[in-house]
Amino acid sequence: MEREPTEQAAPIGGPLAIKEPWDIVADAYTADLLPWAEYFARKALQLALLPPSPSIVDVATGPGPLALLAAKDGATVSAIDFSAAMIANLKRRANELGLAIADVRVGDGQDLPFNDNVFDGAFSMAGLIFFPDRAAGFRELHRVLRPRRRAVVSSIASIEGPFAQVLDGIRALLPNLPIARGKMPLSDPVEFTREMSSAGFHEVTIHTITHLVTTPSLTEFWQKTQRSAAPVALLRRKLGEERWVEVADSVFSQLRETLGDGPVEELYTMHLGVGVK
Repeated sequence: MEREPTEQAAPIGGPLAIKEPWDIVADAYTADLLPWAEYFARKALQLALLPPSPSIVDVATGPGPLALLAAKDGATVSAIDFSAAMIANLKRRANELGLAIADVRVGDGQDLPFNDNVFDGAFSMAGLIFFPDRAAGFRELHRVLRPRRRAVVSSIASIEGPFAQVLDGIRALLPNLPIARGKMPLSDPVEFTREMSSAGFHEVTIHTITHLVTTPSLTEFWQKTQRSAAPVALLRRKLGEERWVEVADSVFSQLRETLGDGPVEELYTMHLGVGVK
């Protein structure tokens, strides 16, 4: 199922297009964010209309919420991510759950190491959206799929609610910081449809799905955000702990003024784009 990788230019793009933030949050992401990630992964697997005992690829798998659910259901899974720390978490979780993942590796979703027409389903859950070259990511999903099979790609429809307040608070303190400015990649269904179709997919449909997550207290929400949210964790690393404490105290005070001490409700809204090869 393998092919030789092609030579790639150096990555370009925003701060979430590089490995560092995902390596930083890998352990905390696995501990904190799997419940909501698994919710959307189940929806993606349903939308893929997979045949019995399918072979699938999960690109930018992270700690493997979709890969492990698919393996549990009897799929033969290939999972790939550019973060070695995320892959380590996937391997650990698979071992703990007693699940066999056929192929787990560190690699580039813009240049997949698989032959053409080998998978019954291809997925990228909130991963491809951050690729420096999204078009290449879509083309690679299309290339490795078998004809008439489906790919499912998820994007973040919008950032609202408490996490949006976090980003607003950080930007107010550090106005020159390019953190989460403008719309999220592929948050526009028309743009999403156009990019997926341009890669060769047809019958492209965009499904908008929401999921409510409640954190018991504001303190727990803020602690989770600092350790699990990639842009926040990266900023903390770049600023250093002394400066970060000042920023964190100010943001937390602003959150308390508007949200109280909790519980904190977050409504996650994702687009799941489905395309047929």
